Amino acid sequence: MALLSSCIVVPHSAERSDFKCALSTDKKTLKVINLNDGDANFYAWQDEIFSFITIPSSAIISGVYVAVNNVYYIGEKQIKCN
Repeated sequence: MALLSSCIVVPHSAERSDFKCALSTDKKTLKVINLNDGDANFYAWQDEIFSFITIPSSAIISGVYVAVNNVYYIGEKQIKCN
């Protein structure tokens, strides 16, 4: 329940500006999302307290995914675009 009432960090596709190489992956960034946005069921202080737990843990998991994806993206770009 605590995970559903706070902010988390998720991978988000970055804007693509280079379509000439026909890359199969997109560059990723991290985005913070408030899962409790617009919901009046919980108090604001609960959201802030649970965010101290959920933001770092989700940032680590999503950060690893984004790092691996971006390394693959850079390698694919080097191979296909050169």
